[in-house]
Amino acid sequence: MDTGIKVGDCMKTELVTIADDASIFEAAERMTKNDVGCLVVTNSRGKIYALLTDEDLVRKVLSKKKLDAAVKDVASKPLIGLGPESDLTDAARLMGQKRVKRLVVFGGRDGNEVAGIISARDIVDLSPSLYDLIAERERIRA
Repeated sequence: MDTGIKVGDCMKTELVTIADDASIFEAAERMTKNDVGCLVVTNSRGKIYALLTDEDLVRKVLSKKKLDAAVKDVASKPLIGLGPESDLTDAARLMGQKRVKRLVVFGGRDGNEVAGIISARDIVDLSPSLYDLIAERERIRA
């Protein structure tokens, strides 16, 4: 049941980045300042290789009292994503299968560059009927 809506047409392309050697406090400040729930993590060469989410901060830092952790210690990797031509249904299904709330959208000449991010909220806002595919992650977890 394709929606006819391509991931590339509704992804967020203004990404907020953070270096992987930054502290989790810097990450939390950047998330707050930019009003985002996810940061794109870069290595020393500027290559994107992970995401740091608000959920990572709660589950991997606060709940385990790892307040001295660096971003690279708790970021979610490897990147999980799909191409910009994929339908929203494919994105919702992948989120449910992988139990994630955000996917990267790969683009560029070789198809390996991060072109954007799409979240479960973005998908539900555009196509509420896809909620069940995303919610599959909750049934798997239970």
